[in-house]
Amino acid sequence: MAIWRTCILTIRLTLGGAAACVGGMHAAGGADTAATAPRIISLSPHITELLFAAGAGGRVVGVDDSSDYPAAVAGIARVGEPSALDVEGLLKLKPTLIVLWESGTPARRMAELERLNLRLYVTDQHRLDDIGATLLDFGRLAGTEQAAAAAAQGYRSELAQLRAQYAARPRVKVFYQVWDRPLYTLSGTHVVTEVLSLCGGENVFAELSTLAPEIDKESVIARDPDVILVAATGAQGARQTLEWNRFSNLRAVRDHHVFTVDPSLVGRMAPRILQGIREVCTVLDRAREPAPRGNP
Repeated sequence: MAIWRTCILTIRLTLGGAAACVGGMHAAGGADTAATAPRIISLSPHITELLFAAGAGGRVVGVDDSSDYPAAVAGIARVGEPSALDVEGLLKLKPTLIVLWESGTPARRMAELERLNLRLYVTDQHRLDDIGATLLDFGRLAGTEQAAAAAAQGYRSELAQLRAQYAARPRVKVFYQVWDRPLYTLSGTHVVTEVLSLCGGENVFAELSTLAPEIDKESVIARDPDVILVAATGAQGARQTLEWNRFSNLRAVRDHHVFTVDPSLVGRMAPRILQGIREVCTVLDRAREPAPRGNP
């Protein structure tokens, strides 16, 4: 039967012609039963979040080691990372569908899974609007269309509200720090730049061609951002923030506009990115406030 054939399904924004290839996973007429429900393995944290948001959490039998949300994933089997997959453990879970992140999965890994006659769904998201479309796609894959449609509608509505709320904000220059040893940032092709723009921020390294380029502090100083956002929380966030205090000539440091943000919210392509947007927009608004009287 078609359901057991190896099938690589690739999407960018919508499911498109892939629907016919996965139709065999559902009973005639679209009815979903325990016998026909797919057994899904997710190989990316954002895919796991999207599947749960689309109402398909009960179909997920395995996840990658980095999947940490929602709390229910704690009880789901782990199959390693795309670059170091526990193939034997994966096969023991008897999956009928493996959902892969194209940008985060080595091509050799996809080829290996295909040779094992496993059904793969290869997906990628690049823009905020892709998240709503992917929720609908995953609902169709899992037979949870109603829950997925509600999730997509809620996501799109809140995103539209945030766009309207921050559309007229004065622009501020932002340096987004991914890591400091060595120093990494994100270019204009990453969704973080769209998040910054929605909040009235301009990524000072947007023009770089590499998705996550390594830079040096001299180049940050040359661009003199209004705000520095450190993508780290807890002790790491505090340490990386304090490192910038040595550069008092930087506008962001002088004005006390070095903030931390949660990278799992700001950069992960799942509905929780709305929380990340609110977090970023809030700190950029703080940076727009007049400096307290007496500050240098």
